[in-house]
Amino acid sequence: MNSEIKLDKFDQIGIVVNNIEKSAELYRMLFSFKGKINIVEQDANVVYNGEEVTFTMKKIMQFFAGKQFEIVEMVKASGPNLYSEFIKEGNTGLHHLGIYVKEAAPYIKKFEDNFGVRIIQTGVAGKVNFTYLDTKSLLGYYIELIEF
Repeated sequence: MNSEIKLDKFDQIGIVVNNIEKSAELYRMLFSFKGKINIVEQDANVVYNGEEVTFTMKKIMQFFAGKQFEIVEMVKASGPNLYSEFIKEGNTGLHHLGIYVKEAAPYIKKFEDNFGVRIIQTGVAGKVNFTYLDTKSLLGYYIELIEF
């Protein structure tokens, strides 16, 4: 191992669902979110395992207890992507933990050097770059580095 990885926090909890409207009802009953839960539709362009893919998703971005909940339902996609593959594998629920970073490259290198973890998906949303590391076999979920 070349260098130690010590993450002192995570900022986002990513959850993938099959029916976001039904999930929103449940989240409204379970959590005291500040503000109204809004479902928005968003298009994204990503690179998944080296292949460019576009997709549309419905999502909720809501803060609770100092963490950002990102709840995603896939609507349509031009090809495979991290969310669709997760659902295709029969999964729903915890998908990733997101970590806000100023620069993702040092974390990417540490994960690769220490664990052989590679990038599985990258993209841009507004002014934010995001990189998913393929940590699912190690942790049971992905790590998303959110560069701002």
